[in-house]
Amino acid sequence: MAKQPPTKRRKKSLLKAEQYDLIAEAWTHYKSYIGASDDDEEIEEEEELEEEEEERDIDEIFEVVSLLSQLDIQTKKQKSDASDVFNTDSFESIQTILPIMFSMTYLHIANHSMSEELEQPPEYYFEQSLMYWPENPAANSLLADYHKQMNLGSDMTTICDLYVKAATYAGTVKDAATKFCDASSEKEEDRFNLKEMVDILVMGGALDMSEEDDDDEQEDEEEEDEGDEQEFHSCSNVEVTSSFMAAMLLSCLDRHDDALVQLQKFRFSHRIHPNVWKMALGSQDSDDKKKSAIDSTVMFEPRMYHSKEGVLPQEHYNRLCKLFAPDANYWDQSDYNNRGYYSYYFDITKKTRNVVEDAIVNHLLPMAERTLEEGHKSPAPKIVGAEWWVHTRPHSANLGHPLHFDTDEWLLNSKHEVSHPIVSSVLYLTGGGAGAGSTIVFDQTPDATENATQVWLSEPTNNHFMNFPGNLLHGVLPCVGGSSSDSDIDKNRLTLMVGFWTRDVTKGMKNRKLYGPCGPLPPATKEHSWVMEAQKKVKQASGNEVEATALKVASPAWETIDYPDDMEEESAPLDVPASLDHQYFVSNAPHCFTTRLFSKDNCD
Repeated sequence: MAKQPPTKRRKKSLLKAEQYDLIAEAWTHYKSYIGASDDDEEIEEEEELEEEEEERDIDEIFEVVSLLSQLDIQTKKQKSDASDVFNTDSFESIQTILPIMFSMTYLHIANHSMSEELEQPPEYYFEQSLMYWPENPAANSLLADYHKQMNLGSDMTTICDLYVKAATYAGTVKDAATKFCDASSEKEEDRFNLKEMVDILVMGGALDMSEEDDDDEQEDEEEEDEGDEQEFHSCSNVEVTSSFMAAMLLSCLDRHDDALVQLQKFRFSHRIHPNVWKMALGSQDSDDKKKSAIDSTVMFEPRMYHSKEGVLPQEHYNRLCKLFAPDANYWDQSDYNNRGYYSYYFDITKKTRNVVEDAIVNHLLPMAERTLEEGHKSPAPKIVGAEWWVHTRPHSANLGHPLHFDTDEWLLNSKHEVSHPIVSSVLYLTGGGAGAGSTIVFDQTPDATENATQVWLSEPTNNHFMNFPGNLLHGVLPCVGGSSSDSDIDKNRLTLMVGFWTRDVTKGMKNRKLYGPCGPLPPATKEHSWVMEAQKKVKQASGNEVEATALKVASPAWETIDYPDDMEEESAPLDVPASLDHQYFVSNAPHCFTTRLFSKDNCD
């Protein structure tokens, strides 16, 4: 049965003392809900009870609604300029803070309603939150997340504009709240500590400002000049995430001047050139005339193999689509959403064991060999093994894939040596179409001392196969559209990646881990039932006659980001959110890609 909030109590005339009693009681429930307490022992006990901490008592937050509903709290109309709304006066009295408290209360309920059934849908609680405080940064940002993840039919422009609002409001609200909290150590009105309320509701809530470590704070104090009493405040996680998401979506929408405003907050030095984004949207033709000559860096031209019937016979294609469908056993049994990079390696000279290996050896390998033969003047290197892995992303939540290099992960991590497959490839299975997230390949290798000059773009098309040199930087741009099919399967961008190797990369591996890089195939057991499904025989069919065509080319690949002379003095740069950093926007290019390759959190 769905949880229901208590019925709102009828407003009645209350004396000031009675009003303050209600507010004090509501504030106690709110602090209890978020885990704030003045008792250090209580805090320690709560931290020990992790399960209880994860499942916050929603009844506490509903009680806040019940109590505050008895007060005449004014709703607000959104103003076009946040600077007209927020200044230190916004927090000078309990009357000005109450709408913020009510907004944050409804936002917490909205967050609950996204994962559990309540009386009203999430949209209702978001509406209530923004009705009391339209400029609530966290509410605007979370509402954008909700529309993006739930695929509610909202176009990307609507979602993007919510992130832009959240980023703008976060900056203005942060300035006002910081000045207010810095004004005095204890700002009180009668029985309320207004500074505490602003700190919890705004700094810790609406802005999600993480606290600074004592060591960092001491280091900053040492760097300050004597007599400089300005306090340091960490940046807002809401501002960071919203600004970065806004920059990414604005780039997808071809609004590059607007994206630049957001990118400058992070002090990036380069971004993928706007022409690349334009070409991915189909709004710009290929720069074929600007192609550079093939040299030792680019072993062969990336190419797409295709035919009217598809590169795989229909039965092979259907089996792979079913084996890796969004609701297939594979994803849960391999713990795809929670596990790092993992792949499977097999010797192509041995008998194939399943439909994946069969498709690779009998249909994809001949195309990879053809690529090498046509790209080499001398005899082409001999392929001896194949490494494969799969990725699936719903279009509605597909933010692309980070720029990276395909490497022998074990060799990289154990000996810090870089080795690449001779051919890297992508088989597009489902979710293809315009705006489905183009694969991008740069003419740049790990040892490059200059930025890439061009980018090849591969538009996903179902049952098409793309090859490119395994030593080149590559990734995937975010989805901005995708298949128009009504099929749930085709609403996911599903790809099978294959790295073709000229040596057995498993030789020398001391601990070849299951569900690790170049790992073994799991045993065909109930725990790995997807392996049993893959082993079902497929009717052998001759391959379809395929053609190879060159990919679209964009040049230049990168654009330098310029800054006003006084920007460094205005504000400190925002930290790049690691979970969203796909390196579409970078600093210290091209060396940043090699640095990331050798870092602990290298891109897989």
